[in-house]
Amino acid sequence: MNQIAAQSVTERGALPIRDRVAVTAELASQFTGISRTRIYELLRDGAIEGKVVRGRRLVLVDSLLRLLGEAPSTKREVSG
Repeated sequence: MNQIAAQSVTERGALPIRDRVAVTAELASQFTGISRTRIYELLRDGAIEGKVVRGRRLVLVDSLLRLLGEAPSTKREVSG
């Protein structure tokens, strides 16, 4: 996210992205550097998780962090 956008978000008292449960595709795009179109493709393919709330598609932040390798996986480890 560019410095001006980051500053305006901070001034409004919004939570940092890592502290949110979900974000819009636009914000997910800015956060990851992945195009908004690709974010929607990743949602469609199941690579990241999303929810529709009152007609708005939201991307779950945990799934974005997993995609970027910054969050623990929710998949169970198989002991053998």
